[in-house]
Amino acid sequence: MQLTNSVNYNSQLVVLGRESRSISQSELAKKIGFTQGKLSKIENGLISITQEELDKISKALNYPNNFFQREEKVYGIGLSEFFHRKKQAVPQRQLNTVYARLELRRMEIQALLRSVDLDEPTLFHMDPEKYDGDVEKIAQIVRATFRIPNGPIQNVVDVLEDAGAIVIPFDFEDANIDAIHLWNPGVPPLIFTNFNRTMDRIRFTLCHELGHIIMHRKPPSEDVDIEEQADRFSSEFLMPKNEISHSLGGITLPKLASLKPYWKVSMNALLKRAVDLNKITERQSRYLWTQMGKSGYRTREPIELDLPFEKPTMLEEILQVHHSELKYSYKDLSNVTSLTESEFQNIYSVGKPRIRLIK
Repeated sequence: MQLTNSVNYNSQLVVLGRESRSISQSELAKKIGFTQGKLSKIENGLISITQEELDKISKALNYPNNFFQREEKVYGIGLSEFFHRKKQAVPQRQLNTVYARLELRRMEIQALLRSVDLDEPTLFHMDPEKYDGDVEKIAQIVRATFRIPNGPIQNVVDVLEDAGAIVIPFDFEDANIDAIHLWNPGVPPLIFTNFNRTMDRIRFTLCHELGHIIMHRKPPSEDVDIEEQADRFSSEFLMPKNEISHSLGGITLPKLASLKPYWKVSMNALLKRAVDLNKITERQSRYLWTQMGKSGYRTREPIELDLPFEKPTMLEEILQVHHSELKYSYKDLSNVTSLTESEFQNIYSVGKPRIRLIK
C-alpha cells in the first residue's frame, strides 16, 4: 500500500549500499530495527518507505539520502569476470562486497564524466574465432594499431589510458584479485587494478585485461579458455615473439635477471615465454623452475630488480578539472558522487589536468 508520506528510493541501491559495507540483510535489519522480511521487501522494491525509514537506512550504511534516490541502472559483472569467477577462491560474500564497490565507483566516475570531454576509446573488438584462435596475431595487430615501437613497452598504464581506458587503483582488501574491468554504456573502459603488487605483475595484469576488452565480448565456445587466451595476448603484447626469441637462448637465472629490466616483465614470465616458444628443452625448463623455487623467485623476485612505478593519471585529471576549472569544492564533488565528504576525500585524490571541458 502506498504511504501518504512515502519517499522515492531505488531498491537496487539499497542492496548495493548494504553489500558495499559487507553487511548481511539480517545484520542491517537488526541494526535499524526492521524485521528481515520488511527489509527484504524494501530491497525488492515491493513496499514504500517513509523519510524516517530512509534516514535510518542512510545512517546505518553511512551514505547520504540522495545515494538511495538516484534513478540509475545498476549493472552486474562483465563477461570475462563471469567466466573467471568460478576459478577464484574467494568467498561469495567477499565477492559481493567487491562487486558492489566496483559498481559504485563506476557510477561515481560516470557522474564526474558528465562535465568533461574525453576522446572516444580506440579499443576495438577482434573475435579470436575469426582469427582461428591466433591470439598472438591479434596482439600484434593491437600493438601496430596503437603505434607501439618495436621492443619493450615502456609504460603500459600510459598505453591503456592513451587508448581511452581509465586505470584505477582499487583496494580489493583480502580478496586474491589482481584486476577487474568494467565497460558499461556511457563510460570508458574502467580497469580496477590491485596496485599492492609488483609492477611487473601489474603490467602483465593490465595487458591481460586489455586482451579481454579486445577479444571477449560474447560467450566463448565451451572448449575455449578465455583466461588462457588473455594470458597469451598479454605475453605477445609485452614480449613479441619475433623481437624476443633471439634473447631467450641459453637461459640462466642471471640472464633472466638481466632481461627483466629491459623487457619490464618478471623473470617468471620470461622463463615461461622461453618454454612457450620452445627456446629451451623440457629438462632445462624443469631445472630452471626448480632453481627459481629454491631461490624464492617463484613468489618474490629480487627487490633490486623491481620495476619503476607507472602512475595512472586520468581519473586524477578528471577530478582536477572539477576542482580547478569548474571550481567544485569537495562538498560539491561529494554531492555529485552521492558520498559523504569524508568518504569522497578518502577514495579520490586530485592531479593535473590534460582533458577538456565540454563547451
